[in-house]
Amino acid sequence: MKYPNASKGLQTIVIAEFIALATSIYAVIVSIFALPGVDAPESEPYASGVVILVMIAMFVAACVLEIIGITGAGKDEPAFKVSLYAIIALIFLTVLSAFFYENETAYLIFSIAGDVAYFFMVHYIIHGIMHLSEHLGRPDLSKNGKKIFTVIYIGIIFEVIVRIIEIIYGQKQGEEIALPFDVVANILKTIEYVMFLIYIIKGNKLLKESKVDEK
Repeated sequence: MKYPNASKGLQTIVIAEFIALATSIYAVIVSIFALPGVDAPESEPYASGVVILVMIAMFVAACVLEIIGITGAGKDEPAFKVSLYAIIALIFLTVLSAFFYENETAYLIFSIAGDVAYFFMVHYIIHGIMHLSEHLGRPDLSKNGKKIFTVIYIGIIFEVIVRIIEIIYGQKQGEEIALPFDVVANILKTIEYVMFLIYIIKGNKLLKESKVDEK
């Protein structure tokens, strides 16, 4: 097998991303039950300390697995090493933004920095898979990576517009003014994430197939 570390690493990244996705879905469900007028079953600990602990545990598990996967993949493909630095920065900035949630300016600064760190993490994971796919004779998979970059860059333009409006008008008023741009940005984020998830699954499949072919 040409890239055993990348194969194991990418497989771990896939697991981490599914846990991260499950965490996001779980958070959305919890937030829905936390809305005024929505009654949660008394037997379930919605919006309680237990729910928060579960979310934190899922977040930590996803982060740890992501770091393990990226570290392993980085042994075979240098592009993943940049993603490692990015995810460590992302975790740090996420904690800071949560800690400074009540401070509008600090929260905005850490959120923007977190967005940048997330961009670099995803960007270099995709780059790593593109490089591996080219080495394994799959230029088509490499081209798919470029398509994801296009969606990411368009999304960034809308994100920047939203952030500029929030800086000019303040977070609360800015959110209302920037709502149309924010909706488009979130739609593009969803499309980007689905494409990214499918891409790393395909990359993982490619590395597994290369192992079979060598046998």
